[in-house]
Amino acid sequence: MLSPTGGQRPHRRRAGHNRSRWLSVIVVALFLCLTGYFMLGSTPPSSPSTPPRYDCIIIPGGGLDGSRAPAAWVRARLDAALAHDEATDFYLVLSRGTTHKPPPLDEDGFPVDEAAASAAYLVARGVAASRVLLESWSLDTIGNAAFARLMHADLRGWSRLLLITSAFHMPRTRAIFEWVFALPPTLPTPVRAAARASALQLEYEEVTESGLADDDVLQSRRLKEEQALRVLRESTIPAIRDLRALHDFLFVHHGAYRARTAEESRTRRTPAAAAGALIGSY
Repeated sequence: MLSPTGGQRPHRRRAGHNRSRWLSVIVVALFLCLTGYFMLGSTPPSSPSTPPRYDCIIIPGGGLDGSRAPAAWVRARLDAALAHDEATDFYLVLSRGTTHKPPPLDEDGFPVDEAAASAAYLVARGVAASRVLLESWSLDTIGNAAFARLMHADLRGWSRLLLITSAFHMPRTRAIFEWVFALPPTLPTPVRAAARASALQLEYEEVTESGLADDDVLQSRRLKEEQALRVLRESTIPAIRDLRALHDFLFVHHGAYRARTAEESRTRRTPAAAAGALIGSY
């Protein structure tokens, strides 16, 4: 049908509509291209990633030398921790000592705790004393983890930790800390267990067995660690599923923390005499 002027207005209107639609498509395409350019094409070269930030670096003890300072392999752990100084709020140094030999005594006749010796090492190298926390109760690695969690990590609400220890000590230490730090106060539902496991980020860094140059000592310690890890995985971890059970294990059954009967005290052999070459790694 012709318009009063003889033109075909419906056809012109349809053509104008098509041009508008194509113009919209072109504008959208240009917008997407420019967006992609600025998001991807114009991104400057990536800089080195920012180091992770830790609430605390945990350093297990591992013996003292003749001058009552941390043993060489413990100093290697402490030096590795110092390399992260700008990335952590606190250091947590572990251990009162060991059941394998008596503690050394200071000039006044008092026992020297491994944690105190490690703390002194860090402070002497410029770390503020207020950033160094002590765990001075434990006598073994399970105690390390239990007291580090219950007396420090839980109370502080820490969410990201780095643990540094020697290569010979790492497999068992990692298994113990992952187990103890995941234990609920009481047996959990699967949802609660998953929530707790995801709430804490626990990372690990191992250092060489610096100072353990004697092959007999090192091999004895590696064998001991392997045997203890096997018992831990096969017997201890499956039997202890919450913190109440852990408390019972430590203070009723564990030889380092429970009360001894009079008979046990009389017949107990000295740890050093029983340990052989192993004593050189404590």
